[in-house]
Amino acid sequence: MSELKEEIIRALEKLFSEYERAKTDYKKIQWELDYVIYPHIGSFLATGELSKEEGKEIFEFCERKLRELKER
Repeated sequence: MSELKEEIIRALEKLFSEYERAKTDYKKIQWELDYVIYPHIGSFLATGELSKEEGKEIFEFCERKLRELKER
């Protein structure tokens, strides 16, 4: 796993923990992922700083965490 991918995953874990503690609305979280987080990750893919597979793993991580928050 690349250092950048590890750093992004750690930051996202912290972000999702903060969402959970603050009881942030699911739709707000989804909006932030769609319009803030995902485009930022996409920029790392576009520059080659993340591989396609790493990007896919990060997106899957986000979607899994989002589903977990929705189910609670």
